[in-house]
Amino acid sequence: MPYEFNNSDLEASLAYVEKYLTYLMQGPTSNMAALSINTNVIKYMTCEVQYGGRITDNLDRELFNAYGDDYIKEVIFGNEHTFLDVVLEGSGTASKERFKYKIPANPNNEIIKYREYVDIIPALDNPEVFGLHPNADLTFR
Repeated sequence: MPYEFNNSDLEASLAYVEKYLTYLMQGPTSNMAALSINTNVIKYMTCEVQYGGRITDNLDRELFNAYGDDYIKEVIFGNEHTFLDVVLEGSGTASKERFKYKIPANPNNEIIKYREYVDIIPALDNPEVFGLHPNADLTFR
């Protein structure tokens, strides 16, 4: 069933996460070493409220929550966690170039390091990023 997700859903989710993190950083335990991000809260607000509010089918809601369980969890903040390691398209057959989708290690939380990483993310996402077979791109096109 097609759902009309749009930029306002994304913006509302991002605004919530921003407000949540701002509250944590300015709250009573604003020490960065003691900062504890509750991913269950973020997952619920994103998967059940912001986007989940549009989902009418129970199986679709279950699938959406499964994606939330896979992508929004404590382990993503570790230095070794990789969401996906894919072969980039158009890399040639002799030397396949791989790209790892992950949160980059940045012990000093420098914004410039995150921006540098965002700049190297491929412009076109491989279907494998979404858990789909590589042929899904052919079907889509």
